[in-house]
Amino acid sequence: MTEQAIIKQIGKTAEIDFRKPKAIGSTGFYLKSFKTKNPDSEKLKLDSRCNFEKRTGGILLRANYSSKLTAIPIPKENIIEITLTRGKETIAPFFLSPMWILLKIGVLKLYARYFKIRPHEYLIDQMRLDLKTTEYEMVFIANGYLFERQLTFFENLNYGNKLKTEIIAST
Repeated sequence: MTEQAIIKQIGKTAEIDFRKPKAIGSTGFYLKSFKTKNPDSEKLKLDSRCNFEKRTGGILLRANYSSKLTAIPIPKENIIEITLTRGKETIAPFFLSPMWILLKIGVLKLYARYFKIRPHEYLIDQMRLDLKTTEYEMVFIANGYLFERQLTFFENLNYGNKLKTEIIAST
């Protein structure tokens, strides 16, 4: 699909306000499920590496599978629901570890988790993104550490009640 065709459907790339910068693109997701209601529409291969790009009239899904690039424009009005699910967190620092000390003095686990010494001190399962549009139903996964960044990106799209967040309980 050409850039002109994409601009015609969902507009140009969102402008960056350097005084209040906001993400205009997501980090990488892997496609795990893809269903289309229109047999003539673009099909994506499972396990494609995908990114979303904020456009003035919607989002652009860019997929890469074995160096074959595919772009699917998704107009804002066609989006039914976006559900972002955070994976289960396991927080188990051992006594007097750097992570344990930071958590005890009130540092957020978002930052303290980077000071773990042993891998089992902090674990987070992968996050999941479900995207339902009038034409497609897609499921993506990504690294759980990226959840907060992805949530910020999708909140900045200003899609209101179309965005839902699920957080699986921590242990």
